[in-house]
Amino acid sequence: MDDMSKATFHVLYDGPSLANNEMDVRALAPALLAFGDLLEEANAAVNDGRAKVSVRVRASFKTGCFGIEFEVFQSFAKQVSLLLSNESVSTAKQILEWLGLVWDTSAKVGAGAAGLLYLLKWLRGRKIKRVVLVENDVVRVEVGDEHLMVERQVIELYRQAKLRIALEAVLSPLQMDGIDEFAVTDKVQSARFVTVTTDEVDYFATPAIEPEVLSEEDIELNLQLVNVAFREDNKWRFSDGSTSFFATVHDIDFLRQVQGNEPFASGDILKARLRRTQSLVGEQMKTEFVLLKVLEHRRAAAQLPMTFDFDVEGPSPEEPPKEPAKSGPPRRRISPRR
Repeated sequence: MDDMSKATFHVLYDGPSLANNEMDVRALAPALLAFGDLLEEANAAVNDGRAKVSVRVRASFKTGCFGIEFEVFQSFAKQVSLLLSNESVSTAKQILEWLGLVWDTSAKVGAGAAGLLYLLKWLRGRKIKRVVLVENDVVRVEVGDEHLMVERQVIELYRQAKLRIALEAVLSPLQMDGIDEFAVTDKVQSARFVTVTTDEVDYFATPAIEPEVLSEEDIELNLQLVNVAFREDNKWRFSDGSTSFFATVHDIDFLRQVQGNEPFASGDILKARLRRTQSLVGEQMKTEFVLLKVLEHRRAAAQLPMTFDFDVEGPSPEEPPKEPAKSGPPRRRISPRR
């Protein structure tokens, strides 16, 4: 048996180009799709696969702007494993509250207004200095001498890279001429809303994801030059016989030989010491190579292997030379008389 959770919220885009309640589909379509991604990523972060969400839209217009009503449906199964465990499922309304798309006046912090949207506005692009657990579900976010109380799940959403990218796309219409404000409001409490203006949109940019190093090792390999690149990054393309890859050349002596016009060409063989680093960037694993030292260089010019028997003209040293035949008429042979 499945249970269903439902919640709604309203979004408004405002600006001079929306005075007739019309919006360019090139601005609207990516934002609508991003709302679906935003809710799916938030649900995955807090419920870890224990529930699914779907998002529907209804056109809702207010004079001089473009409004959309969103309905979020969440379904979760009453599985025996869930009933026997202590894990609970966060509802659609709770997820919207933690995102800052609706408010709960009974919430423990900020009258329910300190969701992710409010947190990012408050941070104004600053890095969080420290997060301190105050109660089971409330943390204190510290930046310099300032602090803000938010629920623990808000910080969990703050850390989700895909969710932050989806939120950027939700706000992408603000980058178009004539659209200068985004607002989200609760249908019941329509007087309360959080806004984002074009001047604030940079606060919502997703920070660069720092790579997590999984392994690093130095190895020796025989490599074949695939492409010799004379660029500032010194990235050359090599093959180990099964795969090809780029490696950054850090061998200064080798680079000096190249700059000194010593011939290097595609197909040459290098015995080299490499550093191979595997890292995790977001959810994608990457492998990078650095060529530390060229140990040997072998030219690509190849010769066909052939075996020759060399004949030397002239008499064999074991046999005496034969006398050459004398010239003149042939001699007549005379038979003896009987």
